[in-house]
Amino acid sequence: MNASSWPRPTLTLSLVLVVLVGVSYGVLFPDRTDYLGHFLAGAGGTFWLLAIVVELDRNSRWPVVYGVLAAVLLGVFTEATVFRLAEFDPVDLANQSLGAVFAGFGMVDGRPYDRSAGIAGVAGLALLVAGFAYAFS
Repeated sequence: MNASSWPRPTLTLSLVLVVLVGVSYGVLFPDRTDYLGHFLAGAGGTFWLLAIVVELDRNSRWPVVYGVLAAVLLGVFTEATVFRLAEFDPVDLANQSLGAVFAGFGMVDGRPYDRSAGIAGVAGLALLVAGFAYAFS
């Protein structure tokens, strides 16, 4: 295995930041697990989406930027429609969007020939499941 097959450092840093910020949410807002849930789900869903984007486009970073934008807009749509249990909540949207931006930071250097897409896909699915668990607990 050569060094070029390892994931980019930005992915590792981004995952560490997501965990640290997630722990901070849990410590600072123990009564608002939905904050943590939306943050984790935003990061996880975006990591998952960007894993596919990185596999499809080999040389450009712009699809990652557009993927983050699409994830944020999808968050606006779902917050306004599907998850509108009481009313549109801009705090939930902000938390989801922050998670999406962290994921974008982690994937901007991802390439199909390294393991970034695979690791992002697995981590994204785990974060998405954890996010739903916290958002609805």
